[in-house]
Amino acid sequence: MPDYRPIPAKYKDEYRRFLYYAFQPEDGPDIGEDDDDPELGDRRGLFDGDDLLCVCKHHWFTTRIRGEWHEMAGLSAVASPPESRRRGLVREMLAESLAEYRENEVYFSALWPFSYEFYRKYGWATANKHTKYETTPDALDLDIEPAGELRPLDADDWELLVPAFDAMTEGYALSTDRTEDWWRERVFKGWKKDPYVYAWMRDGEARGYVVYTVHDEDDGKRFKVWELTAMDDEAYRHLLRFVQYHDSQVETVELTYVPESTDLLDIVANPRDVDCEINAGPMFRLVDVPRALESIAYDADANVVLRVTDPLAEWNEGTFELDTGDVVRCERTDADPDAVTDVNTLSQLVVGYHAVEDAERFGNLSIETDDARANLAELFPERDVFLTEGF
Repeated sequence: MPDYRPIPAKYKDEYRRFLYYAFQPEDGPDIGEDDDDPELGDRRGLFDGDDLLCVCKHHWFTTRIRGEWHEMAGLSAVASPPESRRRGLVREMLAESLAEYRENEVYFSALWPFSYEFYRKYGWATANKHTKYETTPDALDLDIEPAGELRPLDADDWELLVPAFDAMTEGYALSTDRTEDWWRERVFKGWKKDPYVYAWMRDGEARGYVVYTVHDEDDGKRFKVWELTAMDDEAYRHLLRFVQYHDSQVETVELTYVPESTDLLDIVANPRDVDCEINAGPMFRLVDVPRALESIAYDADANVVLRVTDPLAEWNEGTFELDTGDVVRCERTDADPDAVTDVNTLSQLVVGYHAVEDAERFGNLSIETDDARANLAELFPERDVFLTEGF
């Protein structure tokens, strides 16, 4: 029987080999030298005795859900070598991960999938869409007068950026309360190369910032924006002006991960100069259905009975009565359900990705009683969702 446990330091190179083979096998078996930078997250693995079979990593976030802060586990670095595949080992590791989250009273989980189909069958569901723009520097010539100051920053300046980040993300579910370590190790540092970070300053305050790298490709150089965050439209336009100033150096500009919108098409002079894609983003799931539903805030008093199915967490299987009166309670019941759902669709309702009508249309929500649809709509109104972190 495989054993799920933390991965000791002596397995670090083997852990890295698993990741390199899973995510960049084209680079060959040489994993290179490891650096001495702090490693964020906790490594976990399944072992057969001393043999490592498959691995993952857990990140621990504080994130907004229904307007309040909650703890959320970020699952990443799920990898197994070919000799460990098709044996159900990753499924077992995912189940053990959920059990660990639950034991730690962390009732929400998110991940970035290599395959939506793969993680959907284990209870995760799409949490937000995002926009990707591709254009040229010339298309970003907005004919605005220079103002303020464009300032290069390093990791020691991270606190300057917090107000702009908080202002931009305040209205989004799954936005995070970034730690200093995350700013230093995941914003100011990159996986294969470290990014540049510039802020647009006005009256001594960083009103916005841009995080980017430059890549040499077959059809010229690409200015790749990983994060462009602005307190207001003025800051946003001056950051685009900064990007446009690279017209003598790059041929293409890519804004990789932007909250779902098409605003840039209305800002530029010629929207045909901008390619705009809407893509699926990260996935999200409830770890413990009754505890998660008891922990979040509601804007309505209602009572609804939910029958839930979960392919991975047996403690979520069953029928639960949710009462959001003076004291929010969610407990098992033998009553007939008002609605039937899988944990995937319920997770999307909770985070705000789907309104009730969309959960019926696109998910697996079945309404069983006359009042259920209206009650669920009051309890789980649709929200803007944008998980700000990659991991």
